[in-house]
Amino acid sequence: MKCPNCGSTIPTGYHCPNCDVDAYVFQKSKTVSIRLYNQALEKARENDLSGAAEQLEQSLVFDKNNLQARNLLGLVYYETGRIAEALRHWIISTSYETENNPAESYINCLQKNAREMEKRNDAVRMYNQALLYLQQNSDDLAIIQLKKSLDVNPDFLDAYNLLTLCCIMEKNYKRARQFIETVLKKDIKNPFALRYLQYLEKIGQASSKQAHHLWKNNNGSGKMLKTDSAPPIPHYKRNDRKKSGLLEKRDFFSFAIGLIVSATFLLVLVAPALSDEKDKKISDLTAQLKLFSGETHMTAEEVKKMRTEFQKLQKENKLLRSEETKQANLELLETAYSQMTDKDIQACVQTLDSIETVGFSEEDMAKYNTIKSTIYPKAAELLYNKGKSEFLNKEYETAKTNLENALRYADKEEFVGDILFYLGDIAAVNKDTATAKTYYERVLSEFPNSKQIENVKISIKELEETTAE
Repeated sequence: MKCPNCGSTIPTGYHCPNCDVDAYVFQKSKTVSIRLYNQALEKARENDLSGAAEQLEQSLVFDKNNLQARNLLGLVYYETGRIAEALRHWIISTSYETENNPAESYINCLQKNAREMEKRNDAVRMYNQALLYLQQNSDDLAIIQLKKSLDVNPDFLDAYNLLTLCCIMEKNYKRARQFIETVLKKDIKNPFALRYLQYLEKIGQASSKQAHHLWKNNNGSGKMLKTDSAPPIPHYKRNDRKKSGLLEKRDFFSFAIGLIVSATFLLVLVAPALSDEKDKKISDLTAQLKLFSGETHMTAEEVKKMRTEFQKLQKENKLLRSEETKQANLELLETAYSQMTDKDIQACVQTLDSIETVGFSEEDMAKYNTIKSTIYPKAAELLYNKGKSEFLNKEYETAKTNLENALRYADKEEFVGDILFYLGDIAAVNKDTATAKTYYERVLSEFPNSKQIENVKISIKELEETTAE
């Protein structure tokens, strides 16, 4: 039997002696991942984008290397206006495979349309500002920001959902229903839109007279509500299922029809914040919880569900940030390898020092340790020679810094005893007798064959004489 992970032959059982993987579990995980991907693809073709996204996320839990699932998840997020999430998955995808990877072309298309991306970034900024205004109970300012956001990005479903909430708060139920319908035409099982629709249906079932009264007060009196002047609802025409498959819309996803969403692209590539969308959802839920904390038509069970979803998103956000940190450190690892190849010792050492290896696989750790064992001795020697030269020129402060760094990167090199001796002498010059003595004693105990042994003994004697005086 061959190992599905490394390709090595497994003589007996399912445990691979080469990569230490349980081949049976590994293969089962890949199979489940593929099945979830296929189910998500069907849902995407039926315009159930929320359901597709959920199953694709589960698919990646079972096999993070399932690039088809990762790329499709990016396309689903892209079509619903969540560019940050889309780019995160495409960037991760290209880090696994660059050749013949569609994700590469998606990112390139975004890069070529930087001006449009800047506008989309404004839409995200306005949406975030609207959340802030809602938290401050400035709902009128929030509505203005959401209208502007949708003017720039008419496919921003999260903005529509938040504007729907504003309509419900203002009791402009007719307009709220229009926004809900807009979202559901794009994503037929959007959880927020369905929840708001259920809420509106409850109100409608309470009393037809009351509903007529509400309509009259809100829309029939000639009085204009803040949410009435919302941006026009974009027309959406659903194609035949057989022709509307998400993967078959390659021209659409190459951004030919220009519904590029959210220039969070700039934030993702320039200063990676790959979990922005999770943060927005958490802020959205926080705002809703605060707004519904007083008198509300929501039942205790609905509030409890909302709190549960909020807590779930917080956990997901924490995991997402952990994954982002790991990916950032893997990129630094590749940078360090390139710097080592280019023999840029100083830059390579600085990069290595900034890497956190939490979550690294055995292969990643092996690569990290190889770079470290190669570059650290060279850095130690370079810093030692520089520090020694400065010491001889009586530039004690800079010499101390370089020698201390050399000691940090050195292991058992023959010049380590020299470093300790020079640091002891510098401490003696600075009249730090205790530190000087510590360095000298380390030379005697740890490096008895050092060529500085005699000098160390002389220096210790001088220290004792100075102390006696």
